[in-house]
Amino acid sequence: MKNEIRKIPVFRITIEREKLAKDKKNVCRIFELLETCGIPCECIAINIDWLAVIIRESELGKSNRFLILLRQTLSRINVSIDRDMVLLCMVGEQISSRGIGMVTSSLIMQGIEIKMQRYLQCRDRFMVCVAAGEEDRVGQIMAEVMESRDMHIQSN
Repeated sequence: MKNEIRKIPVFRITIEREKLAKDKKNVCRIFELLETCGIPCECIAINIDWLAVIIRESELGKSNRFLILLRQTLSRINVSIDRDMVLLCMVGEQISSRGIGMVTSSLIMQGIEIKMQRYLQCRDRFMVCVAAGEEDRVGQIMAEVMESRDMHIQSN
């Protein structure tokens, strides 16, 4: 494997509100509040009714101010925080869509719940968020899939 898999302790903040994704002004406002509080995001997912942000555990102390400002700014929201998660990052693997599918299906077949995943093609970075305690097993599965892929590429 070209690069190691980095493991970062993280937590997830999920903001729920009906048709949130269609409310561009308030979605932008959420990110402005994160920036105001100095909270960088590692990974983001959005659905029609919710927005989830993965944040490094080291930034947890800043989240109280963010939550206060968020509740003052937006009405009718539900916010939940999920702790004890780890973000595994593979950088420089030039992973294809097929490779991502192989990794995620391998994890699912091993009974591992993927909390969030993201591939940033421009940075060649694949990220998978899982429950803390699963990171070594997940890292091993990811490494095995990538090795298998590399061996398949070399044999062709």
